[in-house]
Amino acid sequence: MISLISLLMAAGVDAAIADPCAALVPQDLARKLEIRFPDSRLPRATDSDEENRQFAAEKGNACLSIARGDLDGDGRPDMALILPAKNGGEYRLVVVLGGSGGFDVQELGSWKGSVRTLYVDVAPPGTYHHTEAYPFRPAPGVAETIVSQRQGFYFGQVESAADAYFLDHTQWRRVHVLD
Repeated sequence: MISLISLLMAAGVDAAIADPCAALVPQDLARKLEIRFPDSRLPRATDSDEENRQFAAEKGNACLSIARGDLDGDGRPDMALILPAKNGGEYRLVVVLGGSGGFDVQELGSWKGSVRTLYVDVAPPGTYHHTEAYPFRPAPGVAETIVSQRQGFYFGQVESAADAYFLDHTQWRRVHVLD
C-alpha cells in the first residue's frame, strides 16, 4: 500500500503544498515570515476545527487563517494571516502588503490562546459600526465607525466576535463589529 505522502513525493509535489493554507503563501514570503517570526509557523488548514473547515470549504474558503485581497488599494494582492506559535498556545496577527519592492510585513498583535476557532476573511468596502452589544470605549487604533472605500479584513472567532481592520493612510484602524 502506498501512502499519500509517497504518492505526493513520487509526483514531485512537496507535502506542504498539499495543505490549502501553504499553497496560498509564496515561497519567498514564507521564508521572510520564518526569519521575521522564528517562534511562529505558517498556518495549516488543520489548525481550525473540522466543522469550521467544512463549513468554510463549502463557501470556497479552504484556509480560515489567511485572507487575500487588496487591503491598501494599490491593485496588488495583500493578505492577513494568523500565525500560530510553533510551541502552541499563542498566535500573532500579521498583514502582508504586496508592493513593487517586495512584501511589507506588519504585525498587528499577538495573543495567548488557541487558533482552533479563529478566522480572517476579507471585509468589503463600506461603513462599519461598533457593535451594539456593549458601549464603545475609545482606545488607540479603535474606532466607533469606519468608512472605507477599499477592502479590509475581519479577524475574530467563528460564530462569535470579530473586528474589522482597515488601512487608514499608514495606520491600521479597527472597529469591533460582532459580539
